[in-house]
Amino acid sequence: MKILILGAGQVGASVAASLVRENDDITVVDSNSDLLLKLQDHYDIRTIQG
Repeated sequence: MKILILGAGQVGASVAASLVRENDDITVVDSNSDLLLKLQDHYDIRTIQG
């Protein structure tokens, strides 16, 4: 399943962590590049800064 998460804060990161275990195709969008880099370092997900 393809999933789009808007926001890489506490809630968005938690949702991404849960869904990545389900082998879903996850993309996270946030304006904060630091948060996105942290997520990319820990999980196999796509990120978009915007």
